[in-house]
Amino acid sequence: MIRLIAGMLIAGGLAGAVDRDMQRAIAWERFKDRAAARQAEKERRHPSVTYDNQNGANRSTDDQKDGKTVKDPGPRQYRERGK
Repeated sequence: MIRLIAGMLIAGGLAGAVDRDMQRAIAWERFKDRAAARQAEKERRHPSVTYDNQNGANRSTDDQKDGKTVKDPGPRQYRERGK
């Protein structure tokens, strides 16, 4: 009889620990969901990636030809002294 009561107390304590762990896990998931919603709202206001119908997400930065092309003249040529 004493063993039964002791077993029930231990089981009750373990169930409480499991319940606390489950509550912490649920709280963590809710925190992550809120953070994802905040990030989605920021991305909606200021998108960092543009989308088109053919290529999906366009993350390229070198496809825009707005300005003049600058050519590299190569290494500087030095004159020899005395000539």
